[in-house]
Amino acid sequence: MSAASMSKFLTQIKVSMAPFSPASKTAKIFLSRIVTNDALAVNPTLNVVMNSHADVTKAPLISITYKDGKTLDLQAGDMKVDDVLRQVGKHARKLQEKEDAST
Repeated sequence: MSAASMSKFLTQIKVSMAPFSPASKTAKIFLSRIVTNDALAVNPTLNVVMNSHADVTKAPLISITYKDGKTLDLQAGDMKVDDVLRQVGKHARKLQEKEDAST
């Protein structure tokens, strides 16, 4: 599932990180992949919130809210961006399957 099609099932993305910390690399790449022109065209109501802080010892946090109300919180400091996308995409695929079954 592409990031653009995944964004169709998201209502909010919150990212909290220290932008200059090396541990925030995954969170920054995730934002660059999920918040694209294609993704915003698919879901123009997607709310993206980016909170930055100066505490480099605090792990970056990605919080996702899906259209069905489920939330997913990920500590992104120890994860690779593909792992984050895979975790976010799991529930989005389930929602896609429900949508396909109802039509």
